[in-house]
Amino acid sequence: MPLKPLIAAVFLGLVTMAGVGMAQTARESREEIIDLLGRLPDIAPLRDQLIEQGFRGEKLALVEEHTRLMMNDRVVAGYIADRLIALYDGDLSAGVATEGLVAPLYDSGVTHLSLPEMRFFHQMQRALLDAMSQRNCGLIVKGQMRPQRMEDTLGRAETRFSLKTLRTYYRIQRKAVRLGVTRAPRQLSPRDHARTERRIAQALRERVQSQENSRGLTRTLDNLAGARPAAACAAGKLFADVILEMEGKDLRQALLYLGRL
Repeated sequence: MPLKPLIAAVFLGLVTMAGVGMAQTARESREEIIDLLGRLPDIAPLRDQLIEQGFRGEKLALVEEHTRLMMNDRVVAGYIADRLIALYDGDLSAGVATEGLVAPLYDSGVTHLSLPEMRFFHQMQRALLDAMSQRNCGLIVKGQMRPQRMEDTLGRAETRFSLKTLRTYYRIQRKAVRLGVTRAPRQLSPRDHARTERRIAQALRERVQSQENSRGLTRTLDNLAGARPAAACAAGKLFADVILEMEGKDLRQALLYLGRL
């Protein structure tokens, strides 16, 4: 149940604004696309969008700087430029491109972080659910929220965290994205995947049985797509808590498992 980080949504929004123009210049110069990507935070209405979401003062400055650092990383920008060129050449479908400009970098890069960084990243994903309404939380857990609304929801949720927490979170995001450019996602072996799935299922059953509303939670987990948003939110948080309470090798394998859901 990983959430798309705000910066992935911001990246998508910024690139979409200029994507057509960049793709059309692809044959002329890949370097021109990379340079344009670096200028996007200054020429696109990012600041107004962030202010509307609730960013102010040092937090606003931090997220703007975070975006500039990401966009001006030529390794990352080169990856995006290549995806845009592939889109223009017909080698990448528009549907794949919509979610495929930055998200794959997170999917891969997060799996190569140190265990403390992986834990912090996923703890933040879990904390974001607490920082939004139960309805929005449930829609995200169910995978039923539109990308634009998710971008706004995550932005508003992030404003509730401390400057120190956001600084660490953004640093880890940038590291994950850069790792994802050159590395395929680390995956569990079939044996470890099956073992981890059993371990999570057992821990989840034990946790559910200890809850007063165990029957309702069981029904929700059995039919998450059909559950009410509030119920889906509670089940999603419980599932994340079960994983994040693990330690050592069990935790690493559970987080790798979680990242593939």
